[in-house]
Amino acid sequence: MNYTIIIPFYNEEKNISILNEQLVQNINKLTKEDRVFEIIYVDDASKDDSFNELKKISSNKIETSVIQHRVNLSQSGALNTGINHSKYENLIIMDGDLQNDPNDLEKMILEYEKGMDMIIGWRKKRRDNFFSKTLPSIIANFIVRFFSKSKIHDHGCAFKVVKKNAIDELTNWGDFHRLLAARVANNGYKVGEIIVTHNQRVHGKSNYGFSRIFKLTVDLLYINFFRNYKRKAIYFFGSFAFFSILFSLITFCIMLYRKYFLGGSFILTPLPILVVFFLLAGIIFLFIGILAQLIINQQEDAKNVNKVIKEKIHFK
Repeated sequence: MNYTIIIPFYNEEKNISILNEQLVQNINKLTKEDRVFEIIYVDDASKDDSFNELKKISSNKIETSVIQHRVNLSQSGALNTGINHSKYENLIIMDGDLQNDPNDLEKMILEYEKGMDMIIGWRKKRRDNFFSKTLPSIIANFIVRFFSKSKIHDHGCAFKVVKKNAIDELTNWGDFHRLLAARVANNGYKVGEIIVTHNQRVHGKSNYGFSRIFKLTVDLLYINFFRNYKRKAIYFFGSFAFFSILFSLITFCIMLYRKYFLGGSFILTPLPILVVFFLLAGIIFLFIGILAQLIINQQEDAKNVNKVIKEKIHFK
């Protein structure tokens, strides 16, 4: 089997060269007559010197491409660029922050070559702050399992091996890279997981936290009703929908508290009207966001995706 390794990254100046060195060492152990690799690094408009660091890797002796975005498109957008430029049908996806361990590459590939359509890593022992990273991940994974057919423990793990033809158009934009395993499972493909090492981040910082739960919930709602997601407009209206429905729930709880704990009546208060008002407002905001998103998608589909690429370097 031939593999394209795709590594999207943003501001990983101190990590990316170390990752490349470790990756090349592991690839050399795995390369044989029936197994060939290429590496694609996608710089999602980093503000540091990451791209210049990658210009120094011409001694890889492995076919390598380095692509730089003009503007930041999010991790899923960078992943989409890598997929569009990949030569091979088997994709390996990794983060560029060294938290995915290249030494796990061999067992991921061997498990995948047993006949799976996708293998995703399970960071069973996470090396992250519990409240800012691990807890939001636990909640997000519960939500994904609830709304999908996937039983995977760790949908947020970036370390994946997957067939290119198993990836549909809903997995490449916004935060949909975190729903990749769920989408592949929902589409009837064989998805497995394997425990991988999770290294502590030494350099740089992560931009993920509790906000991912909100975005993930909106994405799941969207993905279950529509087939063409692209960018972030739905989050703008979705945030209004989320808070409107939340206020409706809070108001409803106040009604129950007033009736069953204070012994008072809520019939003569504005509470019932507020519950209905916030609920309906939330539903309206959600569907306005979906309609706005569909209009934006039509416009973006007409654009040439290569316009977002600022520079591309190819080493052989």
